[in-house]
Amino acid sequence: MLALTGVTKSFGNRRVLDHVDLDVAPGESVALLGANGSGKTTTLRCIVGLARTDAGRIAIGGIDLARDPIRARSRLSYLPQKSVFPPTLTVRETLAVVARLRGLAGGAVNRELESCGLAALADRGVGHLSGGERQRLAMAVAFLPPVDVYLFDEPSASLDPVASRLFFQRARQLKRDGRTLLFTTHIPADVRHLATRIVLLRDGRLESEAAGEFELRRYERMLERDMWGNDHEDPIHGHRAGDRMAADDGLRDTGAVAGAGAARSR
Repeated sequence: MLALTGVTKSFGNRRVLDHVDLDVAPGESVALLGANGSGKTTTLRCIVGLARTDAGRIAIGGIDLARDPIRARSRLSYLPQKSVFPPTLTVRETLAVVARLRGLAGGAVNRELESCGLAALADRGVGHLSGGERQRLAMAVAFLPPVDVYLFDEPSASLDPVASRLFFQRARQLKRDGRTLLFTTHIPADVRHLATRIVLLRDGRLESEAAGEFELRRYERMLERDMWGNDHEDPIHGHRAGDRMAADDGLRDTGAVAGAGAARSR
């Protein structure tokens, strides 16, 4: 459903993405992990068309993004880290504008107001929302269209616990409905709640990918090494598999296959 082949992107003399190959199938939820500057957000921005690739191909539902960008982008929805909305519009008006642009009926707006906990804020101006409330609105905008591919860039970073629970409930339902999900995060719990596969990016290259708990622990150790160096205790020791979400909703504990997916970047 979502395919990246040889995707390369540079900003000036710095290569941010280096021949990245990635396929995400319908019903998959892939966590794109890596330290800051590894290329995670740039990958999503290239898929959305907000950044132009230097080389490679991106296809959404078999539609080449470069050749038919409007039709390709109509198949996806994007939740960025930070969203900007006209401050003079109300929450309801903002969703209504997006619904009209997407060709959706008015009932979709009421659905998202309820499901994202925005009903009580429907007539409040966007300029008067708190940061967390604006992120709920961004979440509603992302969930509004029934598309094939959903991209989430650190979706739970600015959400309170209630909003975070609402987000993961909706996202897991999308996955069960056969939608394609690709998301970035620095929060291991997010991966356990939602991911069926992990892809690690380091300096713009796919370092590894797998479906097991082992890969998540590897990522956590990588972050610890970047933060603290090699002289630190391992907080993963004693972690219980039972703390994770059910296997049909989140990351499966498939240590036997962890590491089997070799990095496909050149």
